Amino acid sequence: MNIKEHWRITLKNAIFGGIKPQVDPVDDTHFYISDGWGSSFPSMKLRKLVLEAGDEVNSISIKNSVRCLYWNENKKVLFAVSDNKIFQIDRASFTIEKKLTKGVPKYSDYISSDDKNALLLMNFSSNFLNIYNTDTETSIKKKMKSCRGISKVNDNSFLIFCGHYGSVMRYDLLKNETDQVLKTEIYKNVIHRKSGRLYLQCGILEPATETKHERIEPIPKLIIYQSLDHKTPFTINLDFHFSDFLVSEDEKLIYFYEDNRVWVYSLQDKMIKNHFEFEENIRIVQIFDKQKKIIGYPYDNEKMLICWKF
Repeated sequence: MNIKEHWRITLKNAIFGGIKPQVDPVDDTHFYISDGWGSSFPSMKLRKLVLEAGDEVNSISIKNSVRCLYWNENKKVLFAVSDNKIFQIDRASFTIEKKLTKGVPKYSDYISSDDKNALLLMNFSSNFLNIYNTDTETSIKKKMKSCRGISKVNDNSFLIFCGHYGSVMRYDLLKNETDQVLKTEIYKNVIHRKSGRLYLQCGILEPATETKHERIEPIPKLIIYQSLDHKTPFTINLDFHFSDFLVSEDEKLIYFYEDNRVWVYSLQDKMIKNHFEFEENIRIVQIFDKQKKIIGYPYDNEKMLICWKF
């Protein structure tokens, strides 16, 4: 696999602390980033860029970092969540249709929706799922067990990934009830594909100290469940650490990455097929498999965004 730099740009603000770059679900020639830590609040925006050249084509003033994004089912509406506000954005014009400020749960890292008037929101370390009504701007809480992701099954059923407790919970929106559908190892990150497969990056629970909060430390192990009903996962044990991973859309490849390194694993051959490293000061933040692009920035210049092509 040959890697070469495709473009580099200087951003108006630093990217660290914002959302990972996310491709547009309708037009995958564009992607979105948000301004991160160290930026002045009045200047912070959600930005739309051209993937091929890095040009910024539009932006929306958020005045804070964007913590998570959600596209409604028809891909016409985008919800952008900051620390204490929710922005309902029209995709075509990239303008704010509605700004929700009343009763918004704080510090939500994950979001999903019934695509009617309910937004499901949760912080990664919280023990409560918030169900926010966009019409009344009120929310109710449901006791939960931490969160590493929310996946919509249908308008009424959602999977809540409780990695802290090694559990996958199903939430029934109409009944406001939960039940455990899968017991797993403790995990740090999860990817749930439309095929039904679950990919879990395992971890170990490190207790809180005087200087650190309790946290999940990732370990070099990935487990794959073919479905919620398949209780015996396929396990990948690796001889290197990785901080995040991406599964290709056709589910033939897994990209493991950490800092300036990427490993490409073939699910068919059950082995690492490629491995490459960038300069030591590079931090990789996203891989776009379909577009064959890698996005990152230098540790010593968080306003610089670099794209490589492979």
